[in-house]
Amino acid sequence: MTIAIIGTGVAGMSVLKYLIKLKVKEDILLFDDQKYLSKGRAFQYDHPDLLMNYPGNQLSMKLNKPDDFEKWVDAQSQIDEEKHQNEHENKTGNVYYSRQLFGKYMQSHFEKYVQNKKVQVITNHVRNMIQIDNRYEIQTQDESYQVDTVFLATGQFGTSDHYQLKEIEAFRLWPYPLHQLEVEHNKQYAVLGTGLSAVDCARYILPKTNQPLLLFSRKGQVQSVRGKMANIQFKYLTIKNIHKHKEKGFIPLNKVVELFIKEAKHHKIDIETLLKIKRNDPVKAMQYDLNHPETVGYLQSFILKLTQQASLIWPYFTNEDKDEYLQNYHQLLQNYTNPMPEDTATELLNAIQNKQLQIIPNMQDVTYLYNKFRITTSNEEYRTHYLINATGPSKSFAQAIEPNDFIKHLFNQGLLIEHPYGGFYVTPETNQVITSSGIAPNFYMLGQKTGGVNFLNNGIVELIQEAKRVVKNYTK
Repeated sequence: MTIAIIGTGVAGMSVLKYLIKLKVKEDILLFDDQKYLSKGRAFQYDHPDLLMNYPGNQLSMKLNKPDDFEKWVDAQSQIDEEKHQNEHENKTGNVYYSRQLFGKYMQSHFEKYVQNKKVQVITNHVRNMIQIDNRYEIQTQDESYQVDTVFLATGQFGTSDHYQLKEIEAFRLWPYPLHQLEVEHNKQYAVLGTGLSAVDCARYILPKTNQPLLLFSRKGQVQSVRGKMANIQFKYLTIKNIHKHKEKGFIPLNKVVELFIKEAKHHKIDIETLLKIKRNDPVKAMQYDLNHPETVGYLQSFILKLTQQASLIWPYFTNEDKDEYLQNYHQLLQNYTNPMPEDTATELLNAIQNKQLQIIPNMQDVTYLYNKFRITTSNEEYRTHYLINATGPSKSFAQAIEPNDFIKHLFNQGLLIEHPYGGFYVTPETNQVITSSGIAPNFYMLGQKTGGVNFLNNGIVELIQEAKRVVKNYTK
């Protein structure tokens, strides 16, 4: 009997960890390309100034040891050039490290896990997988492998090319790894997006150019700035209480909203005041966050606690309630999830004040003519030599430009079915893949590509929790 894990980022490695911890009897085959092995796409080598957005002193591959990563960093030698901690003392106690350093931390765990005699690592590129009765054949460029169980953990979708620009040499479809971008000092650069990937681009490009950098989006808003994190425990907004309100198998959204408001009052969170902050005025919003680290940080901690439960709530909304949530509530919560580091916000504010950076809202279209991109907003046109797409990964297979055809082959066989709210169909909580023929035997999928069912499941902690839940169910 053999288990295959395809993908060795946070999700795939966590599946491996829990399979070993629960002492499965099957042999385990790990599949991933050499350059992503043990790190995934998110934590591969890149410029050390590109920081993680989550504080390293509160981050870990071990759910019961939230400071494990920082302890690992402290125990290392010869990594000072990669540490990049806060340059200035802040009011929050948060400490940030480079993404590539977290990748090395992941690699140290990976090397420990693969010493298990049941584990074999295969770095030949996976091209296809076919179902043969109740087993699966995984095909690489060199050979095929027969397995009984598959855990698919291939990370996020590729990005979208909304304006059909990918064939233009001066356009960069995906920003990472940024260290490979050679910035021309006297040329004009612009970025599509004002989220965290766009902020990374700004931090990398600004020291290398004498031209103002332009960031474009429809709303022109940036993420909140991380405040002082708190340990939140829910009294009312617990999974147990939420599921008590099920009606015919569904959880009414209005009941969750009621519990949210009750919990916020219990924690003395002034929702009305915070909702008045104009996030589409990024300067005022960032200044407010930096000046109110405890207030903002408490709300961020509150929402983080809720999003870590999202996979156990979202699947049980009706489609009508899902649509209402996305229209009326989602953006309010998104403003306070995945905040940027405090030093990053300070850098952005300084660059805006010095007219090195512009955040431009109301973007409408992009064209390319006479060797320049022409970016139009509702009332103006901007021209730039180079354009970087930092709009992030697509939520849907139909819109994504995938880095390889593996997922496409599974989709064409009916082994994966698109979900209308993003990603592919899996069963709630257990993550069994639903194919065109029904629930597939011993075929599981984790991560962002299940986002239509497992909503907001792509953070490190959320991925580890998902892997633990899925493996536990598999080994019952």
